[in-house]
Amino acid sequence: MDRTNAPVESITTLLSVVEYLEQADKAGVTEISDSVGVSKSTVHNHLTTLRERGYVVNEDGRYRLGLRFLRIGETTRMQTDLFEIARPQIESLVEGLDVVGNLSAEEHGEGVYLYRSRGSDDVRFSTRAGERHDLHCTATGKSILAHASSDRLETLLESMDLVGYTENTITEREKLLDELKRVRDRGVAFDEEEYGPGLRCVGVPVFGSDDAVIGAISLSGPAADMKGEWYRETLRDRLLVTKNRIEVNLRDY
Repeated sequence: MDRTNAPVESITTLLSVVEYLEQADKAGVTEISDSVGVSKSTVHNHLTTLRERGYVVNEDGRYRLGLRFLRIGETTRMQTDLFEIARPQIESLVEGLDVVGNLSAEEHGEGVYLYRSRGSDDVRFSTRAGERHDLHCTATGKSILAHASSDRLETLLESMDLVGYTENTITEREKLLDELKRVRDRGVAFDEEEYGPGLRCVGVPVFGSDDAVIGAISLSGPAADMKGEWYRETLRDRLLVTKNRIEVNLRDY
């Protein structure tokens, strides 16, 4: 084994503790120890270091992530021109609509939401930035896959588990390739309750100044509302207008 490429065990454990706190909200040392699979003393040492550096807060023996992560997350997001340019366009796109607008990019073979905005309080879907999603069963993901270079697409497909989230999810490679060809041909992708039951989404790719796909935008909402001409044409056309504005602004940025 090449030790130069081996994971650093202590850092792996530290990140596992942080990731557990992210999904658990708050947790005590014993709970974290049982979940991460290391001793309570090891967990306590990591938490002490994180607390001293401002990354976790101890509230009566239960730990939660500290606000210092907020600055890191925002710094990370601000490093991409796509976020800066697309954010106001997404807000304008969803204004007054019972949908959620999404801005997504691909990283490490997964889709990552850079920004999400709700057009109406009637729609209560999560709008948390930073959430990750599979590429093969979402409108943004399929938009990115369909327009990736052939080499990049092959790399992504080799690393992906085509998980079946619903009965509509495409879980076979050849069927996915057929779907991606349809996405390329029509310039728009649809998520037909493939990622979650009762949820539909329509998305389009966003290209950078070098004409390479750098992300995607989409509109998602309840399947009962996302249907007919409104879903297939009206929302598609609004997305294409927004996509054009983003791409023009990116070239001039």
